[in-house]
Amino acid sequence: MTDYSQLNKPPALNLALPEESDAPALFALVQAERARLSKTLAWPPLIVRVEDSLANIRQNRLNFTTGRSATYIIRWNGKIAGIVGFNTFNGTEAEIGYWLGSEFEGRGVMSEAVRALMDWYINTGRLDTFILRCGVANKASNRVAQRLGFDFYYCQPRGEKIGDSYVDHNVYRWQVKEG
Repeated sequence: MTDYSQLNKPPALNLALPEESDAPALFALVQAERARLSKTLAWPPLIVRVEDSLANIRQNRLNFTTGRSATYIIRWNGKIAGIVGFNTFNGTEAEIGYWLGSEFEGRGVMSEAVRALMDWYINTGRLDTFILRCGVANKASNRVAQRLGFDFYYCQPRGEKIGDSYVDHNVYRWQVKEG
């Protein structure tokens, strides 16, 4: 059985299931990035105490254990850079979700993290199809999907409520090619 708890991709990337001891650092990063993250994600305003981050880590670990999802901390050169993972599994298909601290943007960190995560699960035979949803106006996330060769699938009107308004989502799909 494959151990999906940690992946190292030298020289800089490490993906690992979050540990309870990561809660203070994750909380600090979310607080530092709250205003920026709240433009594209619904949950940052809900993280108001370290205990909220700890509760998320515990829930993420439970979801991983029960096979519902898989959330990984992205460490870049040993420093927590953000989160990447599979929000849901549906057979051999998974929906990818992620966020990244601004200090790490524009360096290919998220593209490398998503690609490494996909390759890891493809090479072990666990997954063969990936869905990536992002706000139409979220140019950085759309570029990640395009850079990694995802095909545009469709635009979902009112795909997510963020704050007081709804955001349309571009939905991308990537599937292992036969042959």
